[in-house]
Amino acid sequence: MLELHAVSVELSGSRIVSDVALRVGAGQTMALLGRNGAGKSTLVKALAGLLPYAGRAMLDGKELACLPAGARGAHLGYVAQDPAMLAARLTVFELLLLSQNSRRLGWSPPRQSFQRADDILGMLGISGLAAAMPMQLSGGQRQMVALALALVNRPRLLLLDEPTSALDLANQFHLLDTVERYTRRNGIATLMVLHDLNLASRYADRSVLLEGGEVRAQGATGDVLTGERLAQVYGVHCHIVPVAGRRAIIPVELCR
Repeated sequence: MLELHAVSVELSGSRIVSDVALRVGAGQTMALLGRNGAGKSTLVKALAGLLPYAGRAMLDGKELACLPAGARGAHLGYVAQDPAMLAARLTVFELLLLSQNSRRLGWSPPRQSFQRADDILGMLGISGLAAAMPMQLSGGQRQMVALALALVNRPRLLLLDEPTSALDLANQFHLLDTVERYTRRNGIATLMVLHDLNLASRYADRSVLLEGGEVRAQGATGDVLTGERLAQVYGVHCHIVPVAGRRAIIPVELCR
């Protein structure tokens, strides 16, 4: 379970995120939503340990900021918008082995590391990429490899920053279906930044709507994504209609 209490983030003297409070239960997925510049990615980067923050961020009762770097890496998985860390001159499979054994002395991965790498690649349907160098892959393939690296250590918290931005429609569904199943089956907390409101409606149990770094609404996704609220925050009139047992959000026009 992830709990944030008055979490704020400042960059270059400007407050980007202000007093965010939220709770993501075990087995739940929460979407961070809002316009560009709302503070979504900044908040996720702070939780991933890439930016300092004020306030409290608790994972299963432990303060994230107090965890040593190695321990934090074992507790959470992070997928950035642009997985630049995949520039290493290692194959995908070697990266998965290294991720599991970065704190070990010497280089003799145990047998279970090989099996876990195989399992993750198979679960994501990318076993064929095991021997490839990441920089040889397409943006969408690198995004899937980044997710494999985030999951291979069995994190308790999964942080995804626009994970579908480089994926075609079928692979968007495949990635988020996989994340949804993994989250529920393993009882972890997943927090993901999304721009596509229909993906949020389909996959997020709960959503937080940010504006100017502050929480404007949060709760069950269906309660957050109302036509009136979307018009207020995004400045767009939307129709929300039932489709195949789900809610489809159809942008209509800019608010005048």
